[in-house]
Amino acid sequence: MFGNLFEEEEDEGFASASTKGRTAKGGEEPPPPRGRSNLCGIRNQGGTCYLNSLLQTLLFTPEFREELFSLGPEELGCLEDKDKPGAKVRVIPLELQKLFARLLLVDHQSACTTDLTHSFGWNSSQGTNQHDVQELNRILFSALEHSLVGTSGSTLIQRLYHGTIVNSIVCKECGNVSQRKEDFLDLTVCVCGVSSLEEALWNMFVEEELFEGNNLYRCAQCSRLVTAAKSAKLKQLPLFMTMSLLRFSFDFTKCERYKETGRYSFPLTIDLRPFCEQTDAEDSDFTYELFSVIIHKGGCYGGHYHVYIKDIDELGLWEPPEEDCKPKTQKKIKEEVKELPEQKLQEDDPLSIITAIIAQESSKSVLLDQLGQKLMNKTGSSWSKRFRKHYGPIGKFLQSHNDVFILISNGTRVALKSNSLSPMADAPAPSEQTVNSDLHSEANQKPKPKTE
Repeated sequence: MFGNLFEEEEDEGFASASTKGRTAKGGEEPPPPRGRSNLCGIRNQGGTCYLNSLLQTLLFTPEFREELFSLGPEELGCLEDKDKPGAKVRVIPLELQKLFARLLLVDHQSACTTDLTHSFGWNSSQGTNQHDVQELNRILFSALEHSLVGTSGSTLIQRLYHGTIVNSIVCKECGNVSQRKEDFLDLTVCVCGVSSLEEALWNMFVEEELFEGNNLYRCAQCSRLVTAAKSAKLKQLPLFMTMSLLRFSFDFTKCERYKETGRYSFPLTIDLRPFCEQTDAEDSDFTYELFSVIIHKGGCYGGHYHVYIKDIDELGLWEPPEEDCKPKTQKKIKEEVKELPEQKLQEDDPLSIITAIIAQESSKSVLLDQLGQKLMNKTGSSWSKRFRKHYGPIGKFLQSHNDVFILISNGTRVALKSNSLSPMADAPAPSEQTVNSDLHSEANQKPKPKTE
């Protein structure tokens, strides 16, 4: 169904854990029950982490889940009849219903997607190859739309995810406007050369591209080459805005694929009004809240997908993270650690800058995914623009100076080696959700309710 874009690394999740030590005298042991979170995972078939991440996102989207369950056997048929001649059975939505029911109701640690992937027409080898989650999203939605034709759910995907863009070209000579409408189910957003979602959207929907010099535009009304301006605006916003980051590219000079690994930030809430054609509606019509982030960790030839999802319906039970140190131990360490003097900042020396940033923090450590932003605040420019050409990615730079820096808190924070015993202070919640330099993210965002 897809090209072989990735090769999955050996997974250490449910797939491997559920197959070891599971046989005993008298037959196979029952599957383990759900853990304290009361949530059911999805077993990896060998390379289906991208599929599992997407399915969990759809499950936790109440509007999608409830619309799917509202379709009964009178419209979809029954799976028991799928092999009967002449029977009209819509297998894909039925298998998706069955999987969602297991994830919600059955007291098992994990569920299997084999029946669902068989309904896609996959063979065993396709389950062991990893693919791109954005491509799967489009193909799954297309398959559902095709399978639901003639039912009350035939417009399900369109009602939840469909939006439109208007592309315009304005002639600078006569003012003639040429427009073309473009439909989308997800927005593909540029990563190369930008550091945030807002900056990318600004480049897409606010900045104009000029046709001038040797690149003139032929105006149909003027019947000649003229200067013109090209722009795009969002015309119709979907209920759920899905944004896919263009992390994977192809270098035509080297004839090889590569992954953009620069830091990329996106807000917890975003106002799309500046990027829309008409802006006279209510504020809530333009405001979206971050709902789900699907992340790819690894390179362009291997890696792993996982997902962070907002549990809107509180289906699970939140487990707070374990403290790195007990309070008494923290107090004892605080008494033992001496404060480092404030470092003198040398603007062209990244070692001096990062050392100063960490030393000036009260906890004497910095979250890895906030280090780039703090460096930008300190110097006025990003790591990619200022230092990447000479020093490489910021993660590699920290590793190359492991005599100065050390990772603590399970690798989530960086501290100075001379101060590595310093405890992690309770940091305030960040105003932005940031993605580390080696991650690929996809933001599925949900609008705020219109009534509050």
